[in-house]
Amino acid sequence: MIEISLYVLLIIYAIALAGFFIFAIFNLYHLFNYGFLSFTSFFVTFLFLAGVVLILFITYQFGSQIDWSQTITF
Repeated sequence: MIEISLYVLLIIYAIALAGFFIFAIFNLYHLFNYGFLSFTSFFVTFLFLAGVVLILFITYQFGSQIDWSQTITF
């Protein structure tokens, strides 16, 4: 039998989140340096950042209720 702790999934999620933030920073950099500075670009950037904050808040709410020391047995 193989036992894997749930915190392994949390580490995988954190790595994926770090990769997402790296790509998001590149995208925002290119938007501000090479994109058109208009209301539309600022509005879309605001929607993007608001969506990211909303997703992070929801995942925190669900993730804080989980006992990460539990194990999954295969």
